[in-house]
Amino acid sequence: MRRFFFSQLPPEPGTSFDLPADIFRHISTVLRQTQGYEFELFNGAGGIALCRLETTGQQARVMNLEYQTPPKLRIELIQGLAKGEKLELVLQKGTELGLSKFILTPSARTMVKIPQTRKDGRVERWQKIVHEACRQCGQPFAPAIDISDNLTSALKKATGELKLMLWEEETAPLSELLPIQPPASISVLVGPEGGFSATEAAQAQTAGFKTVRLGPRILRTETAGLAILSILQYIYGDFSQETGSFSSRTHGKELS
Repeated sequence: MRRFFFSQLPPEPGTSFDLPADIFRHISTVLRQTQGYEFELFNGAGGIALCRLETTGQQARVMNLEYQTPPKLRIELIQGLAKGEKLELVLQKGTELGLSKFILTPSARTMVKIPQTRKDGRVERWQKIVHEACRQCGQPFAPAIDISDNLTSALKKATGELKLMLWEEETAPLSELLPIQPPASISVLVGPEGGFSATEAAQAQTAGFKTVRLGPRILRTETAGLAILSILQYIYGDFSQETGSFSSRTHGKELS
């Protein structure tokens, strides 16, 4: 069933309301659907409404309304600003992997600069990418997007119980840093194309981040975060839905 993002869901089933012009246009023009067509709207905060197109103008009626429970594990990605398509890939795939928040930050080796006057426009575009990714993968919770002025500010915004920083100069494997008891929240810090400097790594460590390297290869900025997010969802998150616990270790599948 087709799903569309709509931040202001009607309050209860049975309510009739006017669809936004862009959603109605897509249903009527692109999909060529008319009265009786059923579709879903989601608000990015767990709310999902089953709706049916009516005959009057752009109106639809809510047939069913439900709110899903947020995932137990909250993961936020503090991502060094990367060039256009690379960052958009991170936003799209990070949403698919169940991230709760993106914190985008410049750093010493950042190749991208966002003027203050263009921040709102960039965030609007990035939010559309996130909402589209939510629509395609069935993710009812849209991750928030925050742009920090600098790395210091980004580190202060980190709320994870477990804080991990990917750094190519580290030698400690991930398996040595992950606690057996599942954390309630995780902050992951990933650098831009040029990586983090030693000074920035020390700054992150002072802020409570544990530096780690994923294997013998240096991963690109658009790969690194997605790789560790997949691992964390498998170990602690909903990739192991059948147990909801640290099942990979209890079954002897140690990370290396």
